[in-house]
Amino acid sequence: MLLVSHHVKPSCIHGLGLFTSEFISAGTIVWRHEPKFDTDIPLRALGEMPKELIETVLMHAEYIEELQVFRLGNDGDIFMNHSDMPSLIDKGDRMIAARDLRPGTELTCDYSDVNVVRYWDDLQKIAA
Repeated sequence: MLLVSHHVKPSCIHGLGLFTSEFISAGTIVWRHEPKFDTDIPLRALGEMPKELIETVLMHAEYIEELQVFRLGNDGDIFMNHSDMPSLIDKGDRMIAARDLRPGTELTCDYSDVNVVRYWDDLQKIAA
């Protein structure tokens, strides 16, 4: 669940991106897991979904291996793009600002830390 004012607009990284609408100080919690708001989709449930929905989950959800669930946010966080120098740092159940972020800064994360599955063959590796 995003804890800062934000908006979605075209990104130079990929498609649409998530941007801050306010100044955020380094170390501020920007996102936290909220079980009553975020949706956990069990890995086994993917087999019951249409292909288009599976593709959405793989592109936008975080896979949490120890729980065998895909965690899908219900706000703009699904538009957060990858960066090798992300503006947010993953701390498990929360994400914090890596540095001071001015309004209009794209909110990014490192998909290898957040574990966003992007391709069908990656799903096969997880399910094996």
